[in-house]
Amino acid sequence: MTGRRGVLTLLALVAVVAGLVLVVVAVGAQQSAPRPPRAVGKIETPSPTPSPAATHRADPVPSSGPTSTPLGPSRPVRIQIPAIGVSSTVQPIGLTKRGRLAVPQPGPHLNQAAWFESSPTPGQPGPSIIEGHVDSEQGPSVFFKLGDVRPGDHIRVTRKDGVTAVFTVNAVRDFKKKSFPTSVVYGGDLSTPQLRLITCSDFDRSIRHHVGNEVVFAHLTKTRNQGR
Repeated sequence: MTGRRGVLTLLALVAVVAGLVLVVVAVGAQQSAPRPPRAVGKIETPSPTPSPAATHRADPVPSSGPTSTPLGPSRPVRIQIPAIGVSSTVQPIGLTKRGRLAVPQPGPHLNQAAWFESSPTPGQPGPSIIEGHVDSEQGPSVFFKLGDVRPGDHIRVTRKDGVTAVFTVNAVRDFKKKSFPTSVVYGGDLSTPQLRLITCSDFDRSIRHHVGNEVVFAHLTKTRNQGR
């Protein structure tokens, strides 16, 4: 398993090393999304030793809560972020012909979240990657309000096997695309279940493009079976 996780992480690194990530589909209808903080919370490996979990949205830096036992593979089908009103189907997505992480294209799945299928499934050890557009030519998209997410918020990811993996946000970062820390976002600890949410940020009106990427770092704190 360690070797497999290493390969998956390497694939993820290869996917973004040439240039990251979400280029906005169109900017004609671009609106002012919530501006993400440059640095909130701590990027750290959650301790496997149970300690009080921070669950209140107002807490600036949550304590590392008890990490649930890692799950087996099962692809995500829905993501919910109650703090910002997100509830979206999740589609699998791969690489472009140039070896970069693909993004949802115009069509029925444009404004849905997408899981990078070469990363672990949510609940497996290692960082599971879910991306989404901040906006499109139709206006705000699935992760338009991601800039409002804060440490302590919960993210629920329902998997095809009926298990819901509940993640707690421990950090939010806004990175410039030209200096995106690939190894931090796509690498890190491969032994604990983690989640990364990625979207565009920092719209530059002078060039009519986003020049940043917002990244939400979260770790698994609970699992729930369907019907419970």
